[in-house]
Amino acid sequence: MRRDNQLFVVRRASCPLLMMTMASGAFALQLVVTGCSSAPRETARQLFERTVRQCHLPSAGASGVEREKLLAQAASGYEQVVKLGKNEPQLCAAALRSLANVRAEQGRVDEAVTLYSCVGQQYPTCDWEVVQSWKSAADLLWDAGRHGDATPFYRKITQRFASDPSPIIQTVARAASRRV
Repeated sequence: MRRDNQLFVVRRASCPLLMMTMASGAFALQLVVTGCSSAPRETARQLFERTVRQCHLPSAGASGVEREKLLAQAASGYEQVVKLGKNEPQLCAAALRSLANVRAEQGRVDEAVTLYSCVGQQYPTCDWEVVQSWKSAADLLWDAGRHGDATPFYRKITQRFASDPSPIIQTVARAASRRV
C-alpha cells in the first residue's frame, strides 16, 4: 500500500499493524553517500550502534531537511537491525523501540504507538524495553491530549511492573500509577 509517497510492508505476522518504511533505490544510494549504509558483513549489533551514532543522535542537533534525512536513515537502519538480528531479542526490542522513537519524532503518533505496542507483543521477556516502550506510548498519547488512549498503557505498566525487583522499573511503575 502507498502512504505519503513511501512504500510500507508488513514485517511480522505476530504484529499485523507493524508497518516499516522500506528505502527506495534512490534513498539507498543516498545512504551510501552519507555513510549510513550497511557495511559488508556488518552484524546487527554493529548496525544498531552505527545507526544510533551516525543517524539518530545527530538528528537531535539538526533541523529542516537535514533532520528529516537523518531520521529517515535512522528508521531504515533500525528496520534492518530487526530483520538481521532475529536471534537477538534484546537487540531487536531496542531497535523496534528506537524505530518507534523516530516515528514519534517525525510526528507519526499512531505509527509510533503501534510500534511501541509491538515491542511488548514480540519481545515480552525484554522487561526494560517493554516498560520503556509502554511508558513512551503512554506519555506520547498523554501529551497529545489523548488521555483515554494513554491510560491502558499506564495500567499495563502498573500491573506488570509494580513489584519488579529493579528499583528503576518500580519508579516507572509508581509514576505510571499516578495517571491510572
